Amino acid sequence: MLAKALDGGEGEVLRELRATARQGHTPVALLDGSGPGFHEALLSVAEQFAAPAPGGTGRLTFPRLTCGLLAVASGGWNGRDPGRIRSETQRILRLSDARARPPGSAGRWCGRLAARLMSSLPDSGPVVVEVLVEASLEAYSEGMSSPYRRLRRGAVWYRDHPNADGNPKLGLIHLSRHYGTPVSAAARAHAEHHLVRALLADVADAYSASSGVVPRAHRADRPLLLIDNARAPAARRLLQSVLHDRADQTD
Repeated sequence: MLAKALDGGEGEVLRELRATARQGHTPVALLDGSGPGFHEALLSVAEQFAAPAPGGTGRLTFPRLTCGLLAVASGGWNGRDPGRIRSETQRILRLSDARARPPGSAGRWCGRLAARLMSSLPDSGPVVVEVLVEASLEAYSEGMSSPYRRLRRGAVWYRDHPNADGNPKLGLIHLSRHYGTPVSAAARAHAEHHLVRALLADVADAYSASSGVVPRAHRADRPLLLIDNARAPAARRLLQSVLHDRADQTD
């Protein structure tokens, strides 16, 4: 993934760059750092990357990021707004849907999985992240279609999360806790780094030699992330996470 960041509201320049990139085979995302928080910013970037490119390179999917974002989102569902929870769940799940659909729409598998997760919510009292994570993993294991298989593989990635001891469930629970109720700023930063690593791992997987997602002739066109107002908190932390991952890769 390539990133170009500008500060000072250079929106028109970046919109022109996005339009030019879209004419080819390049998945491109434009993020205004002054707008959303970190979770929303990362979700928006993945949604834009997942949009089919005019060159027909295939739709990118983000199973690792989907699993992580669901775990993180569940930590903020104590407000008990079923409509918002269902909408947010389906929006995140669409990141693992390889079929191009109209904006805001979802396949039947997505609706069924969202309903399954909704049914695991208690009637009253706080939402227990452990229960939501366990319900998610069970649902992934029971489905037979391609999106479920992607999500199963995506969830397995979290077994390498620190202190997970090879257990994906523990990895996702630690991620949710560190993001939603961090004991320190360092814990929250680590959770953000791990979510960005999930996105980057999904992109790398899509462009790997064994993947059929992006045709070999088009694999040079790596996704392009354009960031306006790059010094805003969410944008700055996202860039820091990307640089943190690159530093880990070179160590």
